[in-house]
Amino acid sequence: MSPDFIGIGAQKAGTTWLYQNLRPHPRIWIPWKEIHYFDRKIKLTSGPYSRLFGEDRREYRWDKRDFHWDGTSSRSFPSDLLWLYKYFVRSPGDDWYLSLFQPSGERVSGEITPSYSILDREMVAHVHALVPEAKIIFMMRNPIERAWSQAVMRLTNKDYAVDETSEERFHRRFGRRASQLRTDYQRTLENWGSFFPEEQIFIGFLEDASLHPEELLENVYGFLGVDPAFRPPAWGERVNSTSVGEMPTSIALYLARSYLEDLESLSERFGGYASFWLHCARRLIEDPPKEESIPYPFWETLLWEEWDGPKTVYRSGLLSALRTTG
Repeated sequence: MSPDFIGIGAQKAGTTWLYQNLRPHPRIWIPWKEIHYFDRKIKLTSGPYSRLFGEDRREYRWDKRDFHWDGTSSRSFPSDLLWLYKYFVRSPGDDWYLSLFQPSGERVSGEITPSYSILDREMVAHVHALVPEAKIIFMMRNPIERAWSQAVMRLTNKDYAVDETSEERFHRRFGRRASQLRTDYQRTLENWGSFFPEEQIFIGFLEDASLHPEELLENVYGFLGVDPAFRPPAWGERVNSTSVGEMPTSIALYLARSYLEDLESLSERFGGYASFWLHCARRLIEDPPKEESIPYPFWETLLWEEWDGPKTVYRSGLLSALRTTG
C-alpha cells in the first residue's frame, strides 16, 4: 500500500484548510496532517525510546485533534492504536512510510506535509522512485502575505509580541533560507515537475479557499477521483489563521520589492490570482499607503477592487491547464 496523493505545501497557504476538508470525505483516508518523513524522519536512526522520550521526540509530537472518535473520523479506535504503535515503535524507512497507509483499505489515501515544498531535487527523485503514481497537491499564496504570515506564526509561537518586534528582526526572518525557499514556488514546481508529470500535479490558490471554496473542493475531489459532490461539515470555514488583520506598511513595501521579480514570473506563467499579486506589489511600490499599516489578506481590500483583472476568477486546477490558460 502506498499514498495516492501527497500535499507538499506551501506553508501558510491553506494546507490546514485542505486537510480539514479532505479528511471527512468517506472515500479519503489521511493518518494525520504532517508525517514529515521525506524532510526529517528519513534521516533519523534512533530507537523507540528516543522517539518517545529522548532527543527525537520533537519529531514525533502529535496533536490530539488528529485522533478523535466522534463518529466523523474515517478510522476506528483499534486501527488508531495499531497505527500509533507502528508509527512510534518501528524505525522510519521507506517500508515504514508505506506501511502507514495500509489501514486505508479501498479508500484514497494520502498525507499533507507543507515542508515537502522545499525538498531538493535529489529527495524529490526519491519520493518519485517510491511512489511514482502519487498525485501532488501544491497550494500557493501571495508571497508577500505568505512570508508575513509565517513570520507572525513563528514569533507568536515563541511568545514574541508582533507589534513590539523590530523591523530588523522581521527582515532577518524574511532573509532566512527556509523562509525564502517556502516562497520560491518556481523552484518547487521545477523540482517536483521534473519527476511527476503535469497531469499528476494540482495547483491550488488560497484565494479560492476563501472566494470559491465549493469550486476548489470539487476540483480537488475530482483530481483525487472521489465524489466531488460531498461537502464536509465545515467546508466554508477558515481554519488555522494566524493573521493579525494588518501588516506594517514598511514590511509590505519591503516584501513587495523583494518578491517583485518572482511575482512578474508567476503572473506571466499563471495569470489570474498571480497577476493580482503582481498588481499588489506594484501598487505598494509605486504609491505606498500613507498609513502605518495596511489590512490583509489583499483580496479583501481596495487593492482587489483596483485590480482590473476578472473579479470572478477561479484559478485552481491541474498544472498543465494553468500553463495553457494563464
